[in-house]
Amino acid sequence: MRPMGNETGAAMNSTAVSLRHEHGAAQGLGPATSARDLDDAPSVSTRLVAYWRDTLPLPVAARRRALDAVCTRARRDATALDDMLPFALGDPDEEVVYGATLAHVGAYPPRATAHAATADAIEWVRRRLAINCAAVFSALLSLGDERVLEALLPLRSTLRGDEVAAVRRRIGCECPEPARAFLETWVELLDQSAGRR
Repeated sequence: MRPMGNETGAAMNSTAVSLRHEHGAAQGLGPATSARDLDDAPSVSTRLVAYWRDTLPLPVAARRRALDAVCTRARRDATALDDMLPFALGDPDEEVVYGATLAHVGAYPPRATAHAATADAIEWVRRRLAINCAAVFSALLSLGDERVLEALLPLRSTLRGDEVAAVRRRIGCECPEPARAFLETWVELLDQSAGRR
């Protein structure tokens, strides 16, 4: 069950998806990396192809366990952080993508680096680089961070009806207050728009 057409092309041809080794470290946003490490780091497209070949055919429960293992490894070894990207970008399962996105944005403790990781995830939605943009959007929304919500504001209109329903189902009323207000305002706008039709 590999993505087809533009979904694959968008993820594999994009230079905007930023691995810490390829982009973040060069700008001082990620873990320190030598020039040799940059040459040795697999590209996003290589990671995605390997993920689609080896991991995606596994049952969802096995993929969720694999993500848990990657997250555990990333807490001990910063070089494992990039292993979360294929889960966030290349998996269709809501739970896998939601968990991988939260792990990605939460795995970088220094404030500047955490901000860069969040900016990466916002780009996944903006450029539709993730197969399950709704799950990425939900994860970002659940943070309840005012700056993140401001960045998500113009992206609401890019989600399809089924994606909006997925976000509403995922977030519900158990999110932080700023995110709840964001969601309520969004739902009101959608209801008003539907009423005009």
